[in-house]
Amino acid sequence: MTPARDMKAKTGKRLRTFERRLLAVLITAAVVTAGFAFYYSLGSGHSGRTLVVYTYSSFLAYGSNKTAAFNAVFGTFEREYNVNIVVRTPQLGLLQELELNKNHPQANLVIGLNNIDGVKAVHDGLLLRYTPPGDRYVNSTLLEEMGSAADYITPYEYAYLGIDYNVSVISHGQNFRPTFPEIASNRTLAENLLMEYPEYSATGEAFLLWQIAYYTYVLHQNWTEWWKQIAPYTQGHIFQSWSEAFSKFNTGNGTDMVVSYATDPAYNEYFGYGSSVNSTVVYSNNTAYGWRTIYGIGIVNHSSDTSLSEKFVNYFLSPTVQSELPLNEWMYPANSTVPLPPVFRYAIDPSYIFPLNTYINATEISGMIGNWIDEWILIMS
Repeated sequence: MTPARDMKAKTGKRLRTFERRLLAVLITAAVVTAGFAFYYSLGSGHSGRTLVVYTYSSFLAYGSNKTAAFNAVFGTFEREYNVNIVVRTPQLGLLQELELNKNHPQANLVIGLNNIDGVKAVHDGLLLRYTPPGDRYVNSTLLEEMGSAADYITPYEYAYLGIDYNVSVISHGQNFRPTFPEIASNRTLAENLLMEYPEYSATGEAFLLWQIAYYTYVLHQNWTEWWKQIAPYTQGHIFQSWSEAFSKFNTGNGTDMVVSYATDPAYNEYFGYGSSVNSTVVYSNNTAYGWRTIYGIGIVNHSSDTSLSEKFVNYFLSPTVQSELPLNEWMYPANSTVPLPPVFRYAIDPSYIFPLNTYINATEISGMIGNWIDEWILIMS
């Protein structure tokens, strides 16, 4: 896993688990070019037509064979339409690279803008309006949560944040169904929780939004009170990236909880890492409340060959692509007709989780997130 994946200043997409697997499966065709983490091209087409795609460096990197996954997703389209696809991962980050080249776009498509950065991209005129026919297979709530970006960005995957925990220490083998107030008031839980900074980490930002929505819409209380209560226990427990927080979690020295993703138990089972770590969301009155992160694909405004780009967006919702996501991204496919691999039964069933995003969409968040983070910084200083 590459630490840059969770740095909001660098990308709009969060990290996924275990750097060691990413290092083992990096595609051999990757070479470093100026301004990009890597450049990749299958070169299957012979028509002279080329699509340039921006994405994050760990796209499809968390399975057993990234090269095979890339070939299945990009190579299939190349062969079907006799085109070349060039994949680039901007070092600046997806949104930042689009902003930099707004007047002279260097890409046709962008894969991996989250719902919040998607709103910013639309506001700045970086994306072309397009709604694919396959949207009818996407859960309508995913589209609603995209806010004003829904007509420009097509969701292709989603997942819930989770609080990973050491089963033997935190729950002693029992079900662990914490509330946010319990985490802050129980000293053992408060002292063990590892988090990420919301101003640097996309995971940290999402966790802050989760907590704000829970306090505001479930408890109807001031969200800042939770942070004031837990602040004395956070010294050395808040990190700039998911990877730093998870590395500390792995040491097990009084750090037995970490803000991560609810599909982690499925990942651990699939790769044989055991069941010593589980994941949970937060509860209130026997209802599970979670925060859903959504990632989408969009067509770059003023780019060339938009008809081919539209075909690629349509294709991205097809079973060919969507079936590759669970075991390579460890997220849920946006296309609700695509079945999940059996190993996902080890993750929390998302149908039992109430998404707090329902109360506040990406457009509203985009307008408030700066103020919320500023307020958080004042509390935690």
